[in-house]
Amino acid sequence: MSVNKPLPHDAAKLHVSGSARYIDDLPVPNDCLHLCFGTSTIARGSIQEMDLTPVINSNGVIDVLQASDLVHANDVSPSIHDEPLLSDGTIHYLGQPIFLVIAKSHIRARKAASRAKISYQQDSPILSIEDALAANSRFEEGPRIWNRGDLKRGYEQATKLVEGSIEIGGQEHFYLEGQAALALPKKTMKWWCIHRPSIQQKCNIKLPKHLECNFTTYVSKCAEWAVVLAARKVRATH
Repeated sequence: MSVNKPLPHDAAKLHVSGSARYIDDLPVPNDCLHLCFGTSTIARGSIQEMDLTPVINSNGVIDVLQASDLVHANDVSPSIHDEPLLSDGTIHYLGQPIFLVIAKSHIRARKAASRAKISYQQDSPILSIEDALAANSRFEEGPRIWNRGDLKRGYEQATKLVEGSIEIGGQEHFYLEGQAALALPKKTMKWWCIHRPSIQQKCNIKLPKHLECNFTTYVSKCAEWAVVLAARKVRATH
């Protein structure tokens, strides 16, 4: 256990010395493919119609992926598997990824993503904890209560009580790490090195044998991996 122990972060020395290398510090290959999410323009609802033809026909676009194109589970949640990588038709928040553009440059990918024609059925969004409680809208199997000791007895014996409330609008890690991932081929075309927000977090992934000789599938599969390792709910920049 690390509670109450002054354990340094794995990359602490690199961070405080300014020598930590992040995605934007890495040289990108000249022929690198760039990924960009096409995202929702509403906060809650469902997709009624979607025309990606202008996106696919945009200059420099290699491929466009939707949820139905993903060969792995369409999920990027850390635990209970309830967060789709790409929308399956339902919109849960403003800016939710709906499709993924793979293009020859970052600018081309972003421009192409903006050309999608999507119509929605909008629902009233839930924007606060109070609204969520009133609508009985819960996640992670309902409320989870963590306790230790006798809370009721502790209140009864306390000589002083302080009451209040606090609201925090930030999302954990959203503002701490660059929202990007970079996938680089290694010596053989069977392996890829995936860099997440900082180069201190990277891993090697072996391409399944049945994808080794199929370039189109290969590109699409690598794109999926890169986005899975990118931070969720935001646009991928590489």
